[in-house]
Amino acid sequence: MPSNFIFELLCIDPEDINDQRGFIHAISYSNDVWNGRSPIITKDKNGLEFIKGESGLTVSVINVDTSKILTDLVEAAFVLRVESPMFEPLEPFRQRLLRHLSDKLRFNHLRVLQDDISSEIANQLYPKINAVENLLRRYLIKFFFQRVGMSWWEVTATPKMIEKVKARQRNRSNQFSYFINSDIEFADFDDLGLLIYKQSTGFNEPEKVLERLSHIETLEELRELKENLEGNYTKYFKTFFRDKNFERLWKEMSKIRNKVAHQATFFHSELRKGIELSAELTSIIKDAESHIDEIVLSLKEKQAIHQAAAEVVREEQEEAAVHQVHDLNGQRSQQAATEEAAALAATKGPDAGSDHRVKLTGPKIIGKIKLEHKTNSYRDTAPPGYRVITAEEILDELHDALHLNFTTYVGLKWFVTQYLANKGYAIGTTYSLVNILIEQEHIELYDYESSEGYMIKAVRLPAEED
Repeated sequence: MPSNFIFELLCIDPEDINDQRGFIHAISYSNDVWNGRSPIITKDKNGLEFIKGESGLTVSVINVDTSKILTDLVEAAFVLRVESPMFEPLEPFRQRLLRHLSDKLRFNHLRVLQDDISSEIANQLYPKINAVENLLRRYLIKFFFQRVGMSWWEVTATPKMIEKVKARQRNRSNQFSYFINSDIEFADFDDLGLLIYKQSTGFNEPEKVLERLSHIETLEELRELKENLEGNYTKYFKTFFRDKNFERLWKEMSKIRNKVAHQATFFHSELRKGIELSAELTSIIKDAESHIDEIVLSLKEKQAIHQAAAEVVREEQEEAAVHQVHDLNGQRSQQAATEEAAALAATKGPDAGSDHRVKLTGPKIIGKIKLEHKTNSYRDTAPPGYRVITAEEILDELHDALHLNFTTYVGLKWFVTQYLANKGYAIGTTYSLVNILIEQEHIELYDYESSEGYMIKAVRLPAEED
């Protein structure tokens, strides 16, 4: 902690102040800045005037040389420095001072050079934000492992999350990364919250229920909706997260976290708010964690979870398609401009206007590559993407995989994360649907002993039993 808290500003082009002395007096005369109390103007050892306020707070001003500025005419600029041995007097003083400088003294430009008050608030907030963030990571790992399984990250995370995490793993790997599964360690603060929101909003928002009701045509569909509304999974997330306003609280904490990360200006009210949010979120997460063992998912609930995850993937697929169209249009515009310039140069002859530099042309778009849905010989066709696979497609693909000529079994992990993912299917929704098909006995999960002697989880169609 610094011996004195410092708040320092660069103040440029006031309306009617030309020197250091005039600036000092213009600050000292303000009742609003000093809350009606009269400060003392005294001199330092160099004979420069400065202001002494209550509780040891001081204000000093130094002239800035503006004669060598290249692009602007600046008549006057100053560095204003406020020091206080205590946090409490300086924290509210900053805002009163800034209002006076802007509204009354009419400075055109004000920039913060040093703000120890904001740094102190950020330093107090960061450990609390970090603790809440890690607490939610802990909860997510425990809950989804116990309720989804070893591949819970691929099942619950959206393709966009998975892509971001993989990029960070490549760029930020550390010694721990060699020993642990570090996927969720690299997930964004906002994405951690999203993993909760998308679980708790499937049937808990009135508009979602109304939307489902509008598409119901039979009594069976109505009974199914009623079961989903009353299901353990929905009740659990509604009780422990939605009813406690977790999403709103997490998003408010995210705003404060972003300010801490970007070293923004803080006020005491935000410190109080951050402490309150930390306490509320900690209580919500710990309470939810203490009830993890109570939730047992039915097959219909697992299917509902899969459908909710598939909807998220489809939304991201649409968003990615829009971005792809924009990118292609940009490339085509660049290509057209390049070709037009080349044609213009050709009409002028080889040497006309030439600067003898090499001309680089952009890539040409030759059309889309059609992804294959079935293949008799396995090969990479596309990176993991946004396609949502159907039950029928999984069964067809598993049939083809079982008849590949280079393997005698199909490992579950390989089938989902390589064979199907390389055809563009989203890993998470594929995993969840395979697990549902296993529970429905459309696919058989069994242990296969490899040539090295270890057991592998493998899948096959019931008719393919040896």
